[in-house]
Amino acid sequence: MAAIEWLNGGVDAAFALARQQQRPLFLYWGAVWCPPCNRVKSEIFGRAEFAQRAASVLCLHLDGDSAGAQALAARLQLRSYPTLVLYAPDGGEITRLPCELDGELFVAAFDAALAVHAAGSSASAALDAALSGARPLSADEWSLLSNYSWDTDEAKLLNGRALAPALAALAAASTNPDAAVRLGLHAQLAGGAADAALLLPVLADARLARSNMDIFNNSGVNLIKLASRREELAAAMGSVAAQWADDLWLGAPDRLMAVRLQMRLARLLAPAHGLQELVHEKVTQALAESTDPYERHTLVNTAVSALNDAGLAAQAEQVLLAELPRSHSPYYFMLSLAAAAKRRSDSAGVLSWYGKAWDAAIGPATRLQWGVTYLSSLIDLAPQDSVRIELAAQGLLADIQAAGADAHQQRNLSQLQKLSAKLAAIPPGPHTATLAAAI
Repeated sequence: MAAIEWLNGGVDAAFALARQQQRPLFLYWGAVWCPPCNRVKSEIFGRAEFAQRAASVLCLHLDGDSAGAQALAARLQLRSYPTLVLYAPDGGEITRLPCELDGELFVAAFDAALAVHAAGSSASAALDAALSGARPLSADEWSLLSNYSWDTDEAKLLNGRALAPALAALAAASTNPDAAVRLGLHAQLAGGAADAALLLPVLADARLARSNMDIFNNSGVNLIKLASRREELAAAMGSVAAQWADDLWLGAPDRLMAVRLQMRLARLLAPAHGLQELVHEKVTQALAESTDPYERHTLVNTAVSALNDAGLAAQAEQVLLAELPRSHSPYYFMLSLAAAAKRRSDSAGVLSWYGKAWDAAIGPATRLQWGVTYLSSLIDLAPQDSVRIELAAQGLLADIQAAGADAHQQRNLSQLQKLSAKLAAIPPGPHTATLAAAI
């Protein structure tokens, strides 16, 4: 992130400067521990091409643990880490960009967003025009809609519209063939029904498949489960995944995601033979070669998922344990170690790792959310242990107080609301009763 000039002074000052200078504002909302955020830092922000584009706009980093961040996120309708928003100088949203694209494709999507803004349009204007048929859209506008971050929309662009029908209508109306394909893939996932006749030609086209690698890596198995001709689809998708796994132009986390996809596809219809060794070999190689701390954080997260998918749970835990001393956010990986203990039905291990994660967590929002996780697990796994529950409630009350007004905003509020029902199910103690009232 060093090559990008990030603004200081807060959100309101950034919007004021954007208006004053008549320049778009690029906002990155994230957290230190978030694996996709770390991938964005290494794969996108670390690229010279993006830094060049960033110089033409104002850039603001809003950390979820900074003072007042959760309240600001509520105001701006930000929730998921990371969320990437490009604003017009007047404060209106141009678009929300997807974090899953590789650096090269992200730069192209960013260029399209700037071109759409320069032409006086936005994602919202383009969506309205496309669905109403009021005017034809430019190729850049179709690209903008196809690369919109529907996962982080927070009802901002859809504005009450149902996602699946809107995506299907956009795919049918698009005069940009590449955009039509991508919108169609999103529509199939959102609608819960996939069409092999539409998927197979995309997978057979190396360029088109590569342009939608993020969708296939993250949701390819779901698409196959929603379609007929599963064996044919799994073979076609497995073939392109094998190519991506060995494509040195891709970042290490994306290559390892492709290895994981191979493993999941192989297991979908039949037991996987020989892929356990491949996964272990690729994980070992990737971790041995990784030195960038941002890339490594997301790489370890992907490696653990790949190893678990391959049935190599013990090796996955070894990776996590080995990473704790060198990680910039070890408390995040402690959550994964708790999940591993849960799969072994080791309740004591689950509570131990969740407790350690909370103790090590840094930042008011992170501490509050990790504390909720620990206390919720205590109530689930050791409801009779009133002493530990009361101590945890006392600690969480301190974290709520430290978070101030932010404690009841956005991600923090969502976590506290989940905890409320669990507290109601146990006999109240002095601290749990105070905590329930504080929520």
